[in-house]
Amino acid sequence: MANGDIHRIARDLDKPIPILFWDPVEFVIAVSMVGFGVLVNMWVIGMLAGAAVLVLSTKLKRGAKPGAVQHWLWSLGLQVDPALKQRFLPSWKNDFFE
Repeated sequence: MANGDIHRIARDLDKPIPILFWDPVEFVIAVSMVGFGVLVNMWVIGMLAGAAVLVLSTKLKRGAKPGAVQHWLWSLGLQVDPALKQRFLPSWKNDFFE
């Protein structure tokens, strides 16, 4: 068994499993939009917002690296909550080398 195929690892092994053609993060955001629309009794606007999220996310993902949506949401959270911004160092000050 000196074959090189035994030790081969797939490149997309840690890729998230899609839900109906979309990444789980995008799908959860779209369903949340629909839920908020139902909650405020504007379900048509919620459905349109959910559909817009799913359509625009596929267009915005073209050429982007994997995980770009998660990073963008994380950066939005830091901009919304100033207390979190004080806890995390900027990326250019984050050193992993000694």
